[in-house]
Amino acid sequence: MLPVCPLGMAGNLNDILIAQFKKGFDLTDTQTALVQSIFFLGYFFVALPAAALIKRYSYKVAIVIGLCLYALGCFLFVPAAQIMTYGAFLACLGVIACGLSFLETSANTYSSLLGPIQSSTQRINFSQIFNSLGVISGVLIGQVMVFGEHDPSHEQLLAMPAEMAEAARHQMVSQVVGPYLIIGSVLVVLALVFVFIKFPSCKGEQSQQQQTPGESMGPTLKRLFALPRFRLGVLSQFLYVGAQVGVWSFTIRFVQLVQHGTSEHSATYWLLASLVIYAIGKGIATWLMNRLNPAALLGAFASVATVLLLVAVFSHSMLAVYALILVSFCMAPCWPTNFGLVIKGMGKDTQTAGSIVVMSIIGGAVIPLAMGIISDLNGGNMQIAFMVPLLCFVYVAFYGFWCVRKGV
Repeated sequence: MLPVCPLGMAGNLNDILIAQFKKGFDLTDTQTALVQSIFFLGYFFVALPAAALIKRYSYKVAIVIGLCLYALGCFLFVPAAQIMTYGAFLACLGVIACGLSFLETSANTYSSLLGPIQSSTQRINFSQIFNSLGVISGVLIGQVMVFGEHDPSHEQLLAMPAEMAEAARHQMVSQVVGPYLIIGSVLVVLALVFVFIKFPSCKGEQSQQQQTPGESMGPTLKRLFALPRFRLGVLSQFLYVGAQVGVWSFTIRFVQLVQHGTSEHSATYWLLASLVIYAIGKGIATWLMNRLNPAALLGAFASVATVLLLVAVFSHSMLAVYALILVSFCMAPCWPTNFGLVIKGMGKDTQTAGSIVVMSIIGGAVIPLAMGIISDLNGGNMQIAFMVPLLCFVYVAFYGFWCVRKGV
């Protein structure tokens, strides 16, 4: 369960970075979305190599490698702060993403295999409660250590003399280094702990001996993509992750747009509220998972998220903010439930199936970028850009109810 916690921490620190880099490097919404694009591209390119490594060695080796790469990316923030270019920080995030891809591929698949197939989705949901702890921790760390209460606003920076504004921007960007040094140090300790503990065996590891010797990836992929549940589920996960990342990435911008004059530090409280509600939703969804059909739960939660986003997009009062915050409650069961539905009963192909689902996380690189482009094309109107995640949730709801109809 512990490797799942750092996953949420990294992703939601990105939400803080987006707001800080926007001012520190004077970026457009499209440019700030590159934080998530680079981050999730790492997931896409490393997921299958991670699966191959798991097949050859073990889940334990993959988790330790993931933690070490994650730590390396954190420590690289120090030289990036000396270079002081946006690209240098994006490169650090790429390394972190490679580590997270190892963790995501191994930890989620491993938890799904530690017991009966029938309850695999429930186990993934339970393990994701630890992810919620990381999600909240990431924003808390960012708010305390990255955002200063007296940081100048964008308007104040424009009014400053050029040299003073440059010094202020440099200081704001430098403030992002501290949290990553702390996280990197903790990850090194965590990696050492995992080196010395024994992992329980699971069905996935036992089934590796049953695979056809020397079988290439081609036949495995052909088997998987021949299954409609797999094809539709991968697309659902692509759109869901994009929607989640887009909603959280631009929550601070959304609040500042609806509630004029709100600072980044103050707007972060709304993001934090979203994540607390998300964590509460995790607990409730996990409890419901043992009583209701997981696929029906996915469809219902995604449907409510769609309605809430309609309110967020078309309301021009604080009701829009309240609706957006409640969307996080609806997101609580989506990722693990979708993951569990896609890989359920895949047998010897489970590791590869899990890796492809992790690759679909590249939605987090595409959807926020689309939102940034739409915002910039509409004069910085981030509110209208939330139509993109709204449409994503429509499809996620469809997939959930489709699985119900198919008896999954």
